[in-house]
Amino acid sequence: MTDRVQSVERALLLLEEIAASPVPPTAPEIAQRAGINRATAWRLLSTLEHFDLVERDPDSGRYTVAYGAVRLSMATNASSLVRRARPVLERLAKETDGTVFLEVASRGALVTLDEARSTSPIQVDLTGVLIPLHCGSVGKLYLASLPADERASYLAGLLDQPTVHTHTDPVALEEELRACAESGIAVNYMEHREEWCGITAAIRDRAGRDLAYVNVTLPTYKWTLEQLRSLTPAMQAAARAIEAAVRPV
Repeated sequence: MTDRVQSVERALLLLEEIAASPVPPTAPEIAQRAGINRATAWRLLSTLEHFDLVERDPDSGRYTVAYGAVRLSMATNASSLVRRARPVLERLAKETDGTVFLEVASRGALVTLDEARSTSPIQVDLTGVLIPLHCGSVGKLYLASLPADERASYLAGLLDQPTVHTHTDPVALEEELRACAESGIAVNYMEHREEWCGITAAIRDRAGRDLAYVNVTLPTYKWTLEQLRSLTPAMQAAARAIEAAVRPV
């Protein structure tokens, strides 16, 4: 492509490498990973720092994404994510004959960005439905992504039990959430409403942080728990497809 500005492209590549690193990297590490010579990387990092997009720790010399990037993110909308994820949602709805949701976490709550419905006469409508985090597969993955102290605080509170199938034991839930964090998959079988079940996959960035969630909700009269869990490979493939669609080339 000839319409890209090389200096801008390199600066954004450096920013991507910093954001993707699980441990704040040094300038030489960033330059090496991005394939940019050190002198150029230094100048670009200084420019990014000037615009408050990255921050350099004066003691360690390591870089993190700065608050300027947050300011920019607050001015965005989710239309690009929805557009790129839509083909995956439609494919899952057709394959499972269920209702497929694309959700994100916002200010401690889960927000549905898009949904794809199958042709089945039995449809799930979640409009206006508030699902406690520990009762839904999306909520479980969100809880699994939280820092340990925040997750412990939630589990130490009063946990609603909408059905006899709801998991409310904090120790067992913590173990389940650890497995969810590792696999990127969570399930809910009759835990919020006995007529529903669901399976969710985490859509993650290069550093393994949750960006969004893809969920399939199904009627329990047609699906056993074992059958629901058998959708794990398809859900993981869907999450990887959305990650590839939204990741810069």
